[in-house]
Amino acid sequence: MTDDLDDLLAEQIAYYEARAEEYDATAYPEDDPEVRALREMLAQAAPLGQALELACGTGVWTGQLGRWAERVVAVDASAAMLALNHERLGASNVEYVQADLFSWSPPAHYDFVFFCAWLSHVPPARFDAFWSLVARCLAPDGRVFCVDERPAVAALERFVDDAPAPAVERVLTTGERHRAVKVFYEPDELCARLATIGWEMDGGPVGPRLFQAQGGPAFL
Repeated sequence: MTDDLDDLLAEQIAYYEARAEEYDATAYPEDDPEVRALREMLAQAAPLGQALELACGTGVWTGQLGRWAERVVAVDASAAMLALNHERLGASNVEYVQADLFSWSPPAHYDFVFFCAWLSHVPPARFDAFWSLVARCLAPDGRVFCVDERPAVAALERFVDDAPAPAVERVLTTGERHRAVKVFYEPDELCARLATIGWEMDGGPVGPRLFQAQGGPAFL
């Protein structure tokens, strides 16, 4: 099963590498009301100091973080995504790191950790380990801000049978087909689950499709 899960996660990385050039055309537009609301929430959260973005993609949120943070470390497994992000921003306060988040170890501690549309790609079997990684990333009094899709979006997905984790099939404009992990949460469900492993998170819906959750480990 572990080998099967590793294969699925490798396929997920390959999907985003292949999708990089068309990602922005198929993602939520920046003028979407829920995206606008999230930008305001992020500004209110004031990601000052040293910020870390996990699964940064093409930079939709990297630029927002860079407006506030002294320095942003943007991590992604896809070289193509990182290249587009850098081309898009060209910001002197952003450092790029290509790494698989399931094997990466943070080289420093950060005041603010952000990830959008990533948690749903974490298999249930890796959930606790991922949040342990996030805790290791945080400086004392550091904060986490995460964004993801709510279960209502599942109606738009084509789920795959017999995968080693909940997974969907994604088809690129080229016709290429890839599998990707997809786990949906409601914010109250997520915060309750995180409380059982030592986190104090507060979250809520942004709209019918997206939610946000913010907080930190109870033990820091």
